[in-house]
Amino acid sequence: MIWGAYRWEVRKLLRQKRTLAAAAAAVLYALAFVVTLRLKSKGGLPPDIPLAGQVKQTAAVLPLALLAFATFFGAPIIASLVPGDIIASEDTNNTLKMILTRSAGRGTIYAAKVLASATYAVALVGVLLLTALVGSTIAFGIHPARLENGRLVGGLHAVGLTIGAYAAYLLPVLVLAAVALFLSTATRNAPAAIIGTVFVSLLFQGIAALPGLGGAKPYLLPDQFTAWESLFGGAGSIPRAALVCAVYAAVPALAGWLIFRRRDIAGL
Repeated sequence: MIWGAYRWEVRKLLRQKRTLAAAAAAVLYALAFVVTLRLKSKGGLPPDIPLAGQVKQTAAVLPLALLAFATFFGAPIIASLVPGDIIASEDTNNTLKMILTRSAGRGTIYAAKVLASATYAVALVGVLLLTALVGSTIAFGIHPARLENGRLVGGLHAVGLTIGAYAAYLLPVLVLAAVALFLSTATRNAPAAIIGTVFVSLLFQGIAALPGLGGAKPYLLPDQFTAWESLFGGAGSIPRAALVCAVYAAVPALAGWLIFRRRDIAGL
């Protein structure tokens, strides 16, 4: 039952302009990044980005720089575009009553929307990775890279690490998708859900910047966006990020379910 509802949700997403716009934005974002760095005569990246000095030496590095910038410029907005609308649009179009009065129960419908939102997040990160890798390969080629710990790895090995970095980056992106889904359920308004997700992201960044956090900082959401750096000899922990992000995603997802299961559909 859930599988059938999930396939229906995915088909709906593929037909929506919002989904296509998000995919196009991801492609343009990555391409603009590649072209800008290709045209720069020198550097172009802050030195604190992992392997910044090798960005024009191998295709494996530029996608990493894209991740570092996307955390602050784009990830919260793009990640929330579809999850922030997936339930709110049903209220706006007065279709929620219809789908809830079918044979599928509320739990099935909500689970399908959660899975569809997660699928969107996976696809979005995949589009960013593919665009950045193809673009940087054309621009700079695939060559060996020297990791932060001084170890030299082959070009294909470095590309494999980059793919792993995007998989790790997906973890906090799924948290943002869960927040957007919750706000979509709670507010019944897509713009409010998207803006609210951006606000939550900025709030986490503001909290992480406060002094005196001590051992709590590695468990805040911003640190999970940089957990992938451990693959290249930097700080961070991907297993810890997986655990922390699972908790952060579960809270809004469950809160959204508590609201959805009690939703009065009589007046829709």
